[in-house]
Amino acid sequence: MKYEIKEISTIKRVAEVEITAEDFENYYTQALSEISKGVEMDGFRKGKVPEKIVEDKVSQEGVIGEASEAAVRDNWIKLVKEANIEAVSQPKVEIVKVARGNPFIFTAEFEILPEIKLPDLKGIQIKKEEIKIEEKDIEDTLNWLRQSRAKMSKKDGPAENNDFVEFTFICTSIENDQEKKDRIVIGKSHYVPGMEEALLGMKEGEEKDFETENPQDKKEKLKIHVKVDSVSKMELPEVNDEWAKSLGKFEDVVSLKADIKKGITEEKEIAQKQQKREEVVKKILEKTKFEVPQVLIEREVGFMMDNIKSRVNSELQISLEEYLKQIKKTEEELEKDFEKIAEERVKGFLVLHQITKDEKIEAGEEEINQKIEELLSQYSDKEAARKNMNMEQAKMYIEDELKREKIFKLFDC
Repeated sequence: MKYEIKEISTIKRVAEVEITAEDFENYYTQALSEISKGVEMDGFRKGKVPEKIVEDKVSQEGVIGEASEAAVRDNWIKLVKEANIEAVSQPKVEIVKVARGNPFIFTAEFEILPEIKLPDLKGIQIKKEEIKIEEKDIEDTLNWLRQSRAKMSKKDGPAENNDFVEFTFICTSIENDQEKKDRIVIGKSHYVPGMEEALLGMKEGEEKDFETENPQDKKEKLKIHVKVDSVSKMELPEVNDEWAKSLGKFEDVVSLKADIKKGITEEKEIAQKQQKREEVVKKILEKTKFEVPQVLIEREVGFMMDNIKSRVNSELQISLEEYLKQIKKTEEELEKDFEKIAEERVKGFLVLHQITKDEKIEAGEEEINQKIEELLSQYSDKEAARKNMNMEQAKMYIEDELKREKIFKLFDC
């Protein structure tokens, strides 16, 4: 195989590949043999028809077509390995010359990862802030724990603050909108503005209409119809040592609060770390200019569309079509909205990939295997989990995670 690669742009290349006449004849022979296996003809058993007869039946052009496909497929893979190409798209192939007894020539146009000139990474500094836990943070968690273990008793009277209300609602402004069921503790707000105020004072079985702001168009009002399914009074447990002991291995309220504080601290540390990492990538991108392969943006948009389909189905319990009606957009318009976000995400990925190359960041086999063992140890049946796990994918995922951690260690975050 001979090849020549030409640059079309910073992220586009076209390769002209030539295969010798002898090698192409081998592809022709293999293609004819494969076709022969499936040919049936009177007087011959299936797969036993002489190749010369098969060649006459299916035509030489048909065999050449099969041989060409195999030649392109195999030699594209060879080209990627030999030329160390970081291709991110399938090649757009054009056959230049194909005939038995002659070299086989084709061109392949493809997109690659851009070579990014990074700024001085030592100049990227992120200020760390001290994590403070307020007493209110601990009290809020305690109240959540109390509510999760509250005793419920049905009431016939109107819903008041701190009552637990189950209800059904529908947006009558949206054609064919489906009824949705939800629940709320009065005083804890709801994602539909005005819902809590509407429920306050309503009794079981009562219905009401109210208007709320359209989140997609602040000037427009949406009509909501709500029906109360049940109202319950919540009896919250008293915060004392006995209650603390009932929650787990806590000696008293003091040890419970200490554990809550530790948990909140860890959550805030994780959130701060993620925020700092996003700031690092943002600062690098501000000092870096490069072209982004369109195919990567399209893949990310596809991922985002799949994610929103899943979310509206599981969280809102409606189809994407119904969701699009609610936000008054077409699927194409939503994809267009996602493009800018997708491009920024892809840019972040490409910057991290370039840092990995420039800094020669690697994850060793021992590190990867250790992480896999840690992952498997979380399962009750470790060996069963090992058998069910796609080990190749797990190793690739863990390798990426290890590299990412090493990248951000450079920035102390």
